[in-house]
Amino acid sequence: MLLRKTGLVLAMIGASFLSIGCSTAPKPKDQAGFVKDAQRATEWFYANVEGLDQQIADSSAYITYPAVGQWGFGISGGQFGRGMLARPDGTQIGWAAINTASAGLQIGGRGFKMLVVFENEVALNQFRENKLTGSVSALSVAGDNDKSKAGSFTEGIVIYEGSSTGLIAGVNFGLNFMRYKDLDDNIKTMETEK
Repeated sequence: MLLRKTGLVLAMIGASFLSIGCSTAPKPKDQAGFVKDAQRATEWFYANVEGLDQQIADSSAYITYPAVGQWGFGISGGQFGRGMLARPDGTQIGWAAINTASAGLQIGGRGFKMLVVFENEVALNQFRENKLTGSVSALSVAGDNDKSKAGSFTEGIVIYEGSSTGLIAGVNFGLNFMRYKDLDDNIKTMETEK
């Protein structure tokens, strides 16, 4: 009985952490550094996924999440990460965030980088309107030595997940857990804070 109550309390703490979450965009003072981290992560994916450069060139946009944290404790867990939404030429057009919760026996944590490519404007607009549904399995990317090949789109999206230390287990990612914030909204917020 005590174990069940402890598990329930831990699950509630985890759920409250995720519901509070963090903002989609980094704080204004941290944004320049974040963009550089995202650009480095994008370069890493370009170097490790054969054909990705052409896939992105033919796409409508992509999100780079330079660091996604996944954690689990007891019967609750989740993922959190911020990303930069950019057009194929690298021009930033917005911010993205992942904020998921999971239930079931789990313990531990890991970090990884993730790249989401939108095949067309339809998929991109669904994301921007926070209307994505369903799930997509991420393709694991080998780090540094073995190159992976560009994956196929599912529901207008392909997701790559990787770490510079080698292969990591792929995840089945719920698309409704990705959130969007327009870059223009952030500029307006920064101007009112001055």
